[in-house]
Amino acid sequence: MKLSIIIPIYNEAATCSLLIEKVKSVPIQKQVIVVDDYSTDGSENILKEIDDIELIQHQVNQGKGSAVQTALPHIKGAFVVLQDGDLEYNPADYEKMLNQLENDTTDVVYGSRWLGKTSPLSYHTIGNRFITWFANLVTGATLTDMASCYKMMPAKIFLALDIHSAGFGLEAEITAKVFKKKLRVIEVPISYERRTKFEGKKLRLTDGLIAVCTLLRHTVFYPGG
Repeated sequence: MKLSIIIPIYNEAATCSLLIEKVKSVPIQKQVIVVDDYSTDGSENILKEIDDIELIQHQVNQGKGSAVQTALPHIKGAFVVLQDGDLEYNPADYEKMLNQLENDTTDVVYGSRWLGKTSPLSYHTIGNRFITWFANLVTGATLTDMASCYKMMPAKIFLALDIHSAGFGLEAEITAKVFKKKLRVIEVPISYERRTKFEGKKLRLTDGLIAVCTLLRHTVFYPGG
């Protein structure tokens, strides 16, 4: 198995079926692990009807990070990537990220939404830029998009990160630990279609604060752990 794709789902009835079809259409040997984090909008029933996925269902809502942790024992692929359950990210970008890993040009690939692009200023982009700037400050990285969902790496590296974040601190914890281990990291530009809060966008200001605290915890406060 080449690539394991972990998809945490929480109340994505409007998009989860189409998103998974897009994932399945990528011409890569793959394993699709879907973790339903106790959805209550009908997503749970939609997912049960989708073939060729490994579906795991939480009995209580635990958060994105916990959903990823639930998937870890089920990974069979040589490489791992995370995928949100909406349509903001395009699974077609997997191939160019995977090429970098297979050519041994890097240890970890971040899919950057902003690399080489001029994006209009908004609450969302300003928040992302600040979090990325702060992550670079405390880790020594030179990233353009720390908070991107698309982080791809060998399964053995991903499992060795020993992730503990339950919620949206996940991206910050991954970043802090990747750079703590002095792994080779590159970014590649990816396509991105941001949805609005009305359309189901879940990130809030508090999630940015969680990311900052997570970065501090794994760098400044506990640099060795």
